[in-house]
Amino acid sequence: MATIKEDTYSITRITRTIPKPHSEVLAKLQSSIKQDVSGLSILNSLDSKESFEKATNALLGPHGFMQFMQFQQFEHGSWMHLYGVHKGGQATRIIFGNPQIAITMLRHDVTAGLFVPVEAYIIERPDGKGTDVVQIKPSTLIAGAEGSHEALKQAAEILDAKLDQLWQFVAA
Repeated sequence: MATIKEDTYSITRITRTIPKPHSEVLAKLQSSIKQDVSGLSILNSLDSKESFEKATNALLGPHGFMQFMQFQQFEHGSWMHLYGVHKGGQATRIIFGNPQIAITMLRHDVTAGLFVPVEAYIIERPDGKGTDVVQIKPSTLIAGAEGSHEALKQAAEILDAKLDQLWQFVAA
């Protein structure tokens, strides 16, 4: 019989309202994270740290400190209207990250892998006045459990800062 352990987290959900249309917010985000994910399968068959870093560097977006790659994108707005939800408004969920950032947390707690890569939900506002970007603050998921290591928390807070910088870029 399996044993069960439950940890309680206090998480922080962030909603940024950007006074731009959904399409502009999404385009600005995608200008900073690489979309060509067809090559991601190469990450599963590398045999050295050096070859892994070379492969991931080639898949990262162009913006220095906040380099990320896109892993998946879901267009929820394309089907929700069929159920009378969000009335044809755009809503996009994007999963993105950087394995070289992830390892800074995974080395302290491999269960941090449940929360990296990160995700954001980009939603056209119903009033037509901009776009909401919703995400969970990564450090509150990755290091939010009681007893989390301080080094894990510090690494996760660096990810928080990188994401803040990314969203400032997108909003500018």
